[in-house]
Parts: sequence; C-alpha cells; structure tokens
Amino acid sequence: MSAFKKSARVLIFGGLFFMIPIIIGFVLFKHFYQILTPLAKRISHVFQLNSIFGSATLLIICILLFLIICFIGGYLIEKGILKKWSATFEKKLFVFFPSLQIIKFRLIGDQDTVINEFWQAILFKEDSYYKIAFITDTQEKFLAIYIPDAPKLDAGEVRYVDIEMFEYYPIRMKQAMSAIYDFGGGLDIETITKIVK
Repeated sequence: MSAFKKSARVLIFGGLFFMIPIIIGFVLFKHFYQILTPLAKRISHVFQLNSIFGSATLLIICILLFLIICFIGGYLIEKGILKKWSATFEKKLFVFFPSLQIIKFRLIGDQDTVINEFWQAILFKEDSYYKIAFITDTQEKFLAIYIPDAPKLDAGEVRYVDIEMFEYYPIRMKQAMSAIYDFGGGLDIETITKIVK
C-alpha cells in the first residue's frame, strides 16, 4: 500500500512538473493573442480573410504575426543590428533560465565559429582529467571562467586563471550544452584534444 502511495505521489508530482511549462505557455499565448487580436481583425477585414478561413481566421493571423515577429527579431540579431542587446539579454537568460539556453543550443546549435558573443565554451585539463567550462571575461593577464555542474548551468564555480599558464581547447556551444545535459556523453574528447593513443 505504501509503495502504491509513493508511486501515485511520484506520478502526480511528475505530471505537475510536466504541466507547469504547458500552463505557462498557454497563459503567455493567451496574452499574446489578446495583444495581436485588434491587428489581426484589421488584417482580416482588409484582405477579406474571414470568408476563407472562417472562425479560425484570427488565430491563424496571430500565429503568422508571431512567426513574422520572431523571424524579423532573429534576422536583426543575426545581422548584428541588435548584437549588443542580444548579448545582454542572453546573459540574463543564462542567469534566470539556464535550461532554456541548453535547449536553444541543443536544438538550433550555434554559429560556425566556436566563439560565442559573450561566453566561449572550452574544454580544459585539470590534473588527469578534462572539464567543460565557459570563458566569461578576458582581461590583460587573466581569464574568468565559469565551471558549471551537470546537468544544470545554475550551479558551479568561478575561477580566475593566468592566461599564459592556462591551456584549453575551444569547443562549440552546442557540444558543451549537449555534454552537460547528457552528463558528459557525446563529446569526442580525443578529436578535440588531438590525443593519439
């Protein structure tokens, strides 16, 4: 009986944690829909779209407007117009929503360069093993590095290392995030460090 109660409790809390992001997403979409509804009504009236899509017209227009806004924002950030804002915003996301950053880099990856706008993912050797870290600041003689815990980014340690004595290997953000999320799996250390056994 106690095993059943424990199992039921696990299922209930597991379902609750599954539902929380869905509920938050639904609430955000509801507010977004309310904001865009007047513009969607105007577009529908001008182009006579109500006769084509019927009652789903406003919803379809709102979704299209949302995708257009996302596309324009992504284009402006990629072209560097909002580069400074993007870097500042991403830093805040790392602090408050580290899991979103993991999802972002795992799903869409990063640019062709290994250097990110604000953090550079690296692999460095300490004693007889390697660690994943991020260079967060570069000074004249020192680097500030952040070493995260796995599988989350919101805990770890900050170190200041001497540039001349610190040996590291740049890696892609997608590689770093995937390895942290997978508890180290999927990162080809031998290729990165060019170790010949």
